[in-house]
Parts: sequence; structure tokens; C-alpha cells
Amino acid sequence: MELPSLKHLSYLVALHQHQHFHRAAKACFISQSTLSSAILKLEEQLNCQLLERDHKTFSFTVTGEEVVNKAQQLIVQATELKQFAQYQGQIGCGSVTIGCIPTVAPYLLSSVSQACQLELPDLELFFIEDTTENLLLKLADGSIDIALLALPVDGHNFRTKLLGQDPFYIAGEQHLVEHFLHTQDYQQVPEASVFLLSKEHCLTEHALSACRLGDQSRIHKFSSSSLATLVEMTAFHQGFTFLPKMAVDQGVGAKQGLTIKALPDDMYRDIGMLWRDTSLRTSTYLKLGEVVSDCLNKK
Repeated sequence: MELPSLKHLSYLVALHQHQHFHRAAKACFISQSTLSSAILKLEEQLNCQLLERDHKTFSFTVTGEEVVNKAQQLIVQATELKQFAQYQGQIGCGSVTIGCIPTVAPYLLSSVSQACQLELPDLELFFIEDTTENLLLKLADGSIDIALLALPVDGHNFRTKLLGQDPFYIAGEQHLVEHFLHTQDYQQVPEASVFLLSKEHCLTEHALSACRLGDQSRIHKFSSSSLATLVEMTAFHQGFTFLPKMAVDQGVGAKQGLTIKALPDDMYRDIGMLWRDTSLRTSTYLKLGEVVSDCLNKK
């Protein structure tokens, strides 16, 4: 029985990603006819229809979608196998692509890079910044090797390791901050005085949970896509917000003249690492996790 080649499977994955023969062929640096022939060859080898074709349009069959998912897994595993064999399973060698959420990446990754140069000099790091939802997709399709994000994250089958905790601080107009710290009662602060990031940022969900903010009337309708804009709007409207310690340590909020105070010890977010359970490089990832944990807990 002739098995499908990884090259042809990668063409199929590219076609699924681009949903267009010309763009997929260009991305694979092949001709469109070569791509078409490869897909037909796969259908012949697998004895199933992968695409439904109608003149110049096409769609993936149900089986085709499943084959794409399996193909992605095979390609990721084959890539990891090659790198594992290349370095004979040595810990801390090769390259690792790390995905990181925007409320962690600017405040942690530079120190991680510096620490790795000393502790894991043979390991080359690449970084991608994205939201939690997108990082999970990238981890599944092999675009990244590790995801650094805030826990918990539900609905996945990845391995997880807790690396440390990042306490929350309150930041805002001085009298409002001091009044809240004294009462810790959201009913005692003005309506629409609390500023938060937009909902696609997990920091918002974790801040709401950790700081026990359940009264939606206290939350301003404005939402930001970055901590930089968040502190600017908080200062302009003389409200208050919640910032992670790693951002406060980097001076976020200070330039805007916000009063920044620590919250009780039980108000924090967990920072963790996710990776694929099928990976052959777990030992390297765990060693890298130790470096990240040291950097996180030094802050």
C-alpha cells in the first residue's frame, strides 16, 4: 500500500488554509497544476473524496476536513521528530516558537530571552504575540510549540504547567483608589468608573474574577485593546482599573500620574505554559518553563 507523502499532505493543509488554489500554490512555491495533481493523488491513495469541485469553486468534504486535521498533526509530529533526531534528544537544543498573550509578552519575554542566553545558550527562541483563542489554534496546528498565557483555559487537550502568579494592582484617580481600598465595595464607587480591556483579552475575565467585580454598572462602556490605551483613558476619565504586577513593574500607569496600589494577596492571575501532549520535546519545554518561572517570580 502506497502511503501519502508529507509534502502532498502539506499542500492539502495549505489549500485548506487559503481556500484558493492559486494562493495555496504560491504559498507552497509550486505551480497550480502541481497542487491539483497532488490533491488528486491524495484522493487516489486514500480512496476517498477530499474536495467537491464545481467549475472554478470547491469545498472540502466532511472526510476532507478530517483528513486536514490528521495531516496537520502528522506534519507537526514529523517536524518535531526531525528536530529531536537532529539533536539526538538533547535538552535545550534546537529552536522553540513561543506564543504569548499581549498582557504578558511586553513585560516578560525580554527577561526570558536574556535568561535563556545564559541558561540555555543552544536554544533559539522565536516569539508570536496573540490572544488566548488564537494561540490555542496556533498550538493545535503546530504554528507554535508553547503557549504562555493566563490560566485557567478551558476546552483543550494540551498539557499544562503552572509557572507562577501575577498579582493585580489597582490604578487610577488617587481619592477613588484610596476609597475603594478602604471599603472594597464596588457599590461605593461611581457608575462607569472602572475601565477594562476588551473582552477578547483574558486579562479582563481574570481581573473580574480575582477582584470580584460583579456589578456591571460600575464598568465603563469604553474598552481598550491595549494596556497603554487603557491607562490613558483611565487617567482622562479619572476612574480606575486593574493592572498586572508585571506591567506595573515596567512603569505602566506611572507616566499618566495614576495612583497605583497593591490589592490583597488573593487577587492575582495564574501564568502557565501549554504544549502538545504528543510532543517529543517535553523535557526541553519543562526546562524552558523553569527559566520563565524564575523570571516571573523575580519580578
